[in-house]
Amino acid sequence: MRPAWILFGAMFCASLGHSVLAPVLPSLMRELGLSALQGGLILTVSSTAWVICCPWWGRRSDVRGRKPFIMLGLTGLGLGVGLFALVMHAGLAGVIVSSTLVWLLLVGARVIVAALHSASAPATQAYIADVSSGQRRTRAIGIMSSAKGLGTILGPALGAIVVSFGLSLVAPIIVSAITPLVGMLLVWRLLPQTESTLKRGERAPTLTAFDPRLLPLLIISFCAMMVPAVVNFTLGYMVQDRFALDAVETTRLTGLAVMASGAALFFTQIVLIQVFRLSPLKLLRLGMPLALLSLMLLTVAAGSLQVILAMALLGLGIGMVQPGFRSAVTFAVEPHEQGAAAGLASSIPAYSYIIGPALGTALYGINPVSPFLLESLVLLTGIGVLVLHPRTRAFQPAI
Repeated sequence: MRPAWILFGAMFCASLGHSVLAPVLPSLMRELGLSALQGGLILTVSSTAWVICCPWWGRRSDVRGRKPFIMLGLTGLGLGVGLFALVMHAGLAGVIVSSTLVWLLLVGARVIVAALHSASAPATQAYIADVSSGQRRTRAIGIMSSAKGLGTILGPALGAIVVSFGLSLVAPIIVSAITPLVGMLLVWRLLPQTESTLKRGERAPTLTAFDPRLLPLLIISFCAMMVPAVVNFTLGYMVQDRFALDAVETTRLTGLAVMASGAALFFTQIVLIQVFRLSPLKLLRLGMPLALLSLMLLTVAAGSLQVILAMALLGLGIGMVQPGFRSAVTFAVEPHEQGAAAGLASSIPAYSYIIGPALGTALYGINPVSPFLLESLVLLTGIGVLVLHPRTRAFQPAI
């Protein structure tokens, strides 16, 4: 399990960087005179780049081994975010006067981040598949995945601490550029290299999302990951409108709810999965209904405690679905296909974030509860595939 903990440390550094950036980004966008739509388009374009690049990097890792691509992804994240910070600073300082040019440069910086950072996601999953089997693999993927939950908890606090020292709003972005580079050094020094699973001269396999071994899993994951993609972008609007809160109170409640979700996700993956050693199939069968329950509670929530509880349930559910899905993918394909399969699996969250934020905010404008109701139907579709599709029998690893 030592490689899993090394990758946990590296992915935590990357997640910490993302989470430090998130709370200050809206304020920075306003300071630059950019609209919420322009901010959303930055995310959409970068997510598209991730979707395009992730499968390609996964196939390359089948040929050249995993470690170089994990290091490349972390380095690209750090340098790309550094470029993002440089453009931000130039815009705030008046070096770049045109807000349109600033926006275009920010889009370019985020595309670079997505294109390079997407190398690490499939390589880490495939690395775990290379060095583990059976329940140890599911537990190792749980450990590695929990890094995101811990980063979600600590990142906003670190960003607030940096800003509280009276530094520029750009300072948290600089911090978020440094932490992935620390993760890269951790991988470089401590993570053993693995050999390619392909024979000399053999070409990397090309898998598609329509591969019958993967298609039901990809559908299930997409349905599940659409939930946080929609909820995270509509929660702030919902609590402000439903409870008549001002901006400060909205930020406080939303922050507490997101932290509760991150804490529940971390607890699920670092404690529950490790102690109870649940199979991928059981994780999916438990996690999907919990996510559905969280949506139902958000729909009727009448107070802040109910919102926080709903987000905690969402963290528990997604905390089970993520490692359950990733582990099931590794058991569905052959050893020489792990990188290609991991590339497809790692692109699913990006697909959901291309569609989810725009869909959620558009539906919220029609009716405040409609995003949660529609997502409940989407999640029920995923549960239907999980329960009824015959290939779910193959999700159980042999022990």
